[in-house]
Amino acid sequence: MGDLTINNEKCYTVSGFERYHISESGRIYRTDSDKKRSWRTKGKIYISENKIHFRIRNNKLRPGLVSLTDTEGKLHSVSVASLVAITFGITTRKQLETKKQTIGYKDGNIKNLHYSNLILTERRKANSKLSLEDVKHIKKHIKKGVPLNKIAYLFSVSEMQINRIKTGENWGNGKRKIKAPKVPFEIEDGRVRKYIATFNKEETTKNIRKTFSVKRNPKIPTDNTIVGIVKGYKLSLKHKNITRAREIVERLNKYFFDYKMEKYTS
Repeated sequence: MGDLTINNEKCYTVSGFERYHISESGRIYRTDSDKKRSWRTKGKIYISENKIHFRIRNNKLRPGLVSLTDTEGKLHSVSVASLVAITFGITTRKQLETKKQTIGYKDGNIKNLHYSNLILTERRKANSKLSLEDVKHIKKHIKKGVPLNKIAYLFSVSEMQINRIKTGENWGNGKRKIKAPKVPFEIEDGRVRKYIATFNKEETTKNIRKTFSVKRNPKIPTDNTIVGIVKGYKLSLKHKNITRAREIVERLNKYFFDYKMEKYTS
């Protein structure tokens, strides 16, 4: 079966999986079968559309995978970005097999599988050194408002490293372009002070206080918020890891509501 137009997109046969066609936006369709078509699919251009799976591992969204069956009936889990890149001439299967290069995403969104969003980049180890050219691209992504965790994933570095580039601490002559956050009240412990500085702050009545707790979104496991009221300020901070968030809440309550109880009651 040759080239097809499905849902107003040009689709091409998937190399190595000739029963399928892939569109310019990364949608994959089953177009051929060794069985006779049923009355539901008879006369249709494609039999079904394959689901793309995006999994979260170590709190990071991983590239989309799709399950395809080859001509011998064997099931394979394949990277959709790689299939799009190979089909639309961005790279070759041989280049990817060397494992020296990988597929990157211009806008930092790994769910945007359109061929125009894909680029061939050098594969890097975690927290590897960045080149000047890398930093130029990173700063462009930051200006566009791309989330820091997505930029970090794209360049295989930590989110903290991207944040330091954003503030000017790294690759900015040592001068911070963004002022370091401050706490609204005095805290003796330096580590606690630095951590509280990262919280969102909302002024409330001074005599109101509330121990820290974790608010969870039951539909989204990584959507957790640490909330508490201290010295007339409602403090809140998003946290992806519920176990880690609970540990932090315990430490904050021990610091503010055990060790510092005399200050609140005086």
